[in-house]
Amino acid sequence: MDETQYANGHKMYVFRKGKNVRSMHEPKHDEKGFPCLSNKSICSSKAMSKDTFRNNKNFKKEQQNLLHFTKKMNELLVLTCAAWEKFFCENGRKKNLNYLKKNRKKIVKDYNLYVFINFSLFFVKIKRSLEENKKIMKQVNERTLNDDVKNEVTSLPVESSCFNKDWVLRFHQEEYIKHFICLVCKQIANNAMILECPQHASMDESLIVGEHCMELFLKNNNNSCPIQSHDNCLYSRDNTARRYIGDLSVICIRQFEQESKTSNKTENEGEAPGEIKCNFKGKLKNLYGHLNNECPLQLINCWFKPFGCNYLCLRHSLKDHLIENIQQHFDLVIRLFQSMKQTIQLQQDEANQLKLEINHLKIQIKNNDQNTISNEIDKLKQEIQLKNTQIIEKDNQIKQMERDSNQELLKCRADIEIIKKDFNDKEKQLLSNYDKLVTIVEEKKENDQCPTLSSSFTFDLFSSSSKLLKSFHGHTDRVTSIDYSIFDERQLLCSGSWDKTVRVWDVDNNKQIQLFNGHSDYVYCVKFSPYHYHNHRQNVICSSSQDKTIRFWDFKDNQQLKIFNGHTDWIDGIEFSPFNNGRYLCSGSADKTIRLWDVETSKSLHVFYGHTDTAWCVEFSPLQSNNKNDNKSNNIGIIGGNGYTICSGSYDKTISIWDIETTKQLVVFKGHERAVMSVQYGSNELGNIGGANTILSGSKDNTIRLWDIRSSQQIQVFNGHTKEVMTVVYSSFVNSNSNICDRNGIEIGDISNIICSGSFDNTIRFWDIRSNKELHVMKGDDKEDDGIRSLKFLPLEKKENAKNVDCGFNLCYGSKKGPIRVWG
Repeated sequence: MDETQYANGHKMYVFRKGKNVRSMHEPKHDEKGFPCLSNKSICSSKAMSKDTFRNNKNFKKEQQNLLHFTKKMNELLVLTCAAWEKFFCENGRKKNLNYLKKNRKKIVKDYNLYVFINFSLFFVKIKRSLEENKKIMKQVNERTLNDDVKNEVTSLPVESSCFNKDWVLRFHQEEYIKHFICLVCKQIANNAMILECPQHASMDESLIVGEHCMELFLKNNNNSCPIQSHDNCLYSRDNTARRYIGDLSVICIRQFEQESKTSNKTENEGEAPGEIKCNFKGKLKNLYGHLNNECPLQLINCWFKPFGCNYLCLRHSLKDHLIENIQQHFDLVIRLFQSMKQTIQLQQDEANQLKLEINHLKIQIKNNDQNTISNEIDKLKQEIQLKNTQIIEKDNQIKQMERDSNQELLKCRADIEIIKKDFNDKEKQLLSNYDKLVTIVEEKKENDQCPTLSSSFTFDLFSSSSKLLKSFHGHTDRVTSIDYSIFDERQLLCSGSWDKTVRVWDVDNNKQIQLFNGHSDYVYCVKFSPYHYHNHRQNVICSSSQDKTIRFWDFKDNQQLKIFNGHTDWIDGIEFSPFNNGRYLCSGSADKTIRLWDVETSKSLHVFYGHTDTAWCVEFSPLQSNNKNDNKSNNIGIIGGNGYTICSGSYDKTISIWDIETTKQLVVFKGHERAVMSVQYGSNELGNIGGANTILSGSKDNTIRLWDIRSSQQIQVFNGHTKEVMTVVYSSFVNSNSNICDRNGIEIGDISNIICSGSFDNTIRFWDIRSNKELHVMKGDDKEDDGIRSLKFLPLEKKENAKNVDCGFNLCYGSKKGPIRVWG
């Protein structure tokens, strides 16, 4: 097979048969004179050298493929001739048809033309299928349009801009369409939307905007309204306007644009010869189907675009372009054909190279298999011998270890017997010493008087002898929170109020010593900071407010130290941790979260989510040690390392327990019928009822409730208040019956079992949590107090030479109208 170079730049291939050469561009002809490709004219197995191709399996496959290709080419050629005849007849070119019949041999002299004719036939078939598809699509569009007419709602493509007003005015007066002008582009609204912002409810004019214009305007103007600058612009689909606009009569938009371009020419020039016009006149809602299927002004691509021809023209000009550029299109097809052939040749070369490499590898594998197998067998034998040696050594080591362990066990048994003997001797000696000590103590106590009152303070003494001791006046609105501490041997109170101030009071001198008014809204909670006192010897108060901040105040130096920002709504309860010297602070907020803060670094450590309404009050669990002077228990290195928790009460009527270390919600108590206003843990020093595993709560449903953490159940309900219970506390009082001495003067039953509650019914009530009875009621001043908002027990300092017996505590409360009272 040889390669021949032609003048047109294309290469063709011929096959040799002996001395005769038959070219592929010299085919036989059929009865009508058209070229006919036969199997023998293209390729014959006899034309090949038997010695060359006898054992070539690849060539046989290529030969079969070529014969199949030849058969298909003959079929396509017959159809091609018929297609060319029809093509010339349709265009009325009989002369060209006669010329084609007379000069068939000359026209198809070169085999390259066969290829082009077949590709032409291929695209003729594509064209016919496209025309059939268009007819089908036209029918579908007509059905869709009919359905739209039935629904009386017309929708044109959303991507389209609004319609040209001058175009629509060709058939309509301006008054007829003025109510459908787009507010953005001032053209006829496409896919009309109506603005429904409440800010424009008083406007009489039509607020119509095209859907595409609306989207662009909102995107470019940060969702601002097209009429006035405001957020949250409201708009909806205006079906009435869309039906009305869809029924407008128009001409073809392409015809309108063509006329607009030619309107600048002078009237003398007249119409351009051969100018194509579109005669469409109909409703605007039918325009989209016309433009895509019927418009003679529609631009279409050349049939040979897949081969590289990017020519774009009107539908009627396409045939002229195909005829005039037949050689160019043929060159494009041949170029693609050659590129594909080169790719195939490269792939075949790569395949042959891979076959050679595979054969070479097979030979190497056969040569190396025997040597490799023998070497691996030798290595395995050596490894087996080594493993056997190691096993023997391990067995010897195990036997030696067993002997050594037996000897050690005998020694341990002997040592245990010696230790037991020593322990028994020492135990006998200690018992003897203890008996002697008990005898000495009994003899000493017989000489002393048995005390009639324990160190604990009885409730009976308080209830029978308490009276109003002093009042603090200064706040002008309800006192939401009070706290007590001792600084420089002075008893101090701090208070927060709805009058937006934080105040500090000297209890002994009954006067106000400091006032802070930095908050811009209600103050809800105040606490003395143990962290600043223990670590920096500073006198600091922490306060929370409706202004969404937590602030720290140095009341000795009269300055604000820091501000915590993080909550997104007003902040209610705050509480310092009983461990780590109060380094950690928790806070509840109307943003439905509880936050844990590190006071030292001023950072928010964690946010607890779970409540569905305001988290009003928060409380840390008490220290897990009965020894209050043990500094180690008050310096826990890891938060929650010893199982500390946070309790929170919420406006969602629930109480939640949160694990500080794992940040998980452990328990949820449900039972209150209104918001929970106050919660408090029981002390570790209390008994089973009211102990560290209990929670005390007060609510706006006028009740106090006691909850068991271990069983997640309600224990007690205390009813008696007639209005909201705003605060509850565990008291340090015990019943007098609990403080009696045995014959040795040792107190028995020294356990507090009394709780205290304050309410907007202007009473403070005391309850026995064991018997669920109301023990005592204190009533505030009806005119000046009008309700109890906060409570605090103030421990009395022990004074030397004190002769009077007192209960050891004073009770302080903040009222609804502002005064702070101290009873004792």
